[in-house]
Amino acid sequence: MSEHMQKKDLQEHIQQSYGQLMELVSSLSEEQATTPGVNGAWSVKDNLAHLAVWQNYLLASLRAIPTGQKPDAFAPGLETEDEINEHFYQQNKDRSLKEVLANLQEGYQGVLGALEGLSEQSLNEPFPWREQGNVVWESIAGDTYEHYEEHRANVLHWLASTSTN
Repeated sequence: MSEHMQKKDLQEHIQQSYGQLMELVSSLSEEQATTPGVNGAWSVKDNLAHLAVWQNYLLASLRAIPTGQKPDAFAPGLETEDEINEHFYQQNKDRSLKEVLANLQEGYQGVLGALEGLSEQSLNEPFPWREQGNVVWESIAGDTYEHYEEHRANVLHWLASTSTN
C-alpha cells in the first residue's frame, strides 16, 4: 500500500496546482488558447477540455464512494487511453473556450466538495468496488494536480517553442 495522505495536504496540492494552471491560462489571449499544436492537434482549450473530462469522471467516482456502487463506465467500448482521449477530443473540440473553462471550474469545485465529504480513511483505501489497486487519494492526485501539472508543462513548452519561431 502507498503512503498515507492527509486530506488537508491533498486539498492544498489540488488548489495550488489548479491555481497555477489558471494563472497560466488567464495570461493567454483567446487566439493563443485556441491555436492547435500544443500537443499534436490539441490547443490549450483542448487540453483544458481533456482535463475536465477526466476530472468529471473522477467526480462521479468520488460521489459513488458512499454508496459503494461503481459509477457508470467512463467510455464504454473504448479500450485504450488513447482511444478514450481521442473520443473526448472529438466530442469537445468545437466547444468554446468559455464553455470549456466553465466545465473545468465546475468539476474542480465539485471535486473539492466531494473530497470535503470523504473521510481520511476512505481516501487511503481502494475504491469500494475494487479489491485492489490505487487508493482513492492516488486517483484523485492523478486526475487533478498531477494532471494539471502535466498539461501546464505541455502549454509552457509549447509557448517557449512558439516564442523562438
